[in-house]
Amino acid sequence: MSDVIIQLPQGKGASRKMAVLTDQSLDTFMNKTAVALLRFRPHEVVCVIDPGHVGADLERLLGTGAGIPVVGSVDDAMELGATQLVIGVATPGGFLPPEMRPIVYDAIRHRMNVISGLHSSIDGDPNLASLAARHAVEITNVRKVTALTHQIGTGKSRSSKAYRLLTVGTDPNSGKTTTSLMLERWFQERKVRLRFVATGQDGMLVKGRGVCVDRCITDFASGAVESLVLHEARGRDLLVVEGPDAIMSPCYSPVAMAVLHGTCPDAMILCHVPTRSIHRHTDIPIAPLVDHIAAYELLVRHIHPAKVVAISLNTAGMTPTAAQAAIAAASKATGLPAADPIRDSAAGAECLAQAVVAAAKASGRDLLASPKTPALPTRRVSRKNS
Repeated sequence: MSDVIIQLPQGKGASRKMAVLTDQSLDTFMNKTAVALLRFRPHEVVCVIDPGHVGADLERLLGTGAGIPVVGSVDDAMELGATQLVIGVATPGGFLPPEMRPIVYDAIRHRMNVISGLHSSIDGDPNLASLAARHAVEITNVRKVTALTHQIGTGKSRSSKAYRLLTVGTDPNSGKTTTSLMLERWFQERKVRLRFVATGQDGMLVKGRGVCVDRCITDFASGAVESLVLHEARGRDLLVVEGPDAIMSPCYSPVAMAVLHGTCPDAMILCHVPTRSIHRHTDIPIAPLVDHIAAYELLVRHIHPAKVVAISLNTAGMTPTAAQAAIAAASKATGLPAADPIRDSAAGAECLAQAVVAAAKASGRDLLASPKTPALPTRRVSRKNS
């Protein structure tokens, strides 16, 4: 295990039994951590705790989570077998909303372990930490980095033998983690030797390991990604790197830059929300897709040249007609394949994945070739008479 990787605790037995806490809005962007777990780890989500939506149909509200109950209290969650409380929100600045604190307190009093991906460290809160110690409860802060992340990036990821695919975005919270995980699933189904590389809290909570790059000191962030990439590339033909944030976002551009240069990608997929025209938390317009493509490609051109090979759209909330029109418009504007891997499901993932396969093949890499099996040593057969 690389010294920079944080490994998350597992529950008792083979899998986690999570109760996911949401903010009573059930907005897909505010609760993106919850949505990621519902979509990609549904077998480990016992329930959602949301007092404002008790009994609600998650599939209808969020487009995922069919059959997973919404309850109103920790008591209800524990009756269903939950052993871990996961904070499912992603707030601006990463603070714990005040209305959620009573539920977190209650979980600790019931000896339920707590996992948080917020910047506002729950284990650093004196009241919560004291209560957790009193009840022998483990608080896991996903956004923790080791002292060994204090190394600068030097472009060594270029030496990795694995083909490196990075998802990048026009804005934070635009579908990069979802696209990465859908592509991982597509390549896994075809027996490609790959690894999903988690660089943010959502990917880490889904996969159970990784590094939250936005907690690294800026000087060392690309070095942390580089170390992560080099470790995860061992024995793999493909890395699917979860890209955080966006290089043109005034809020979070340094994180996107660190992952871009730390990965030294061979190919990129640009993720975009067609209904969003202003960068989140600002009044600044989002630049056209072609400008983002040019910017991302320019920023790696003199380190390790790479192209954006496809466009992944998050068309949540759009009508089918509007969504298809947005996909067609993105493809026409960029000259690249475009799809929504959630709305279009397998067909969308196939579209994006085939663009990656084609780009890799153009560079001399066949990602779908059967992995070579090492030759067995020749055994010398004794011909001595018995």
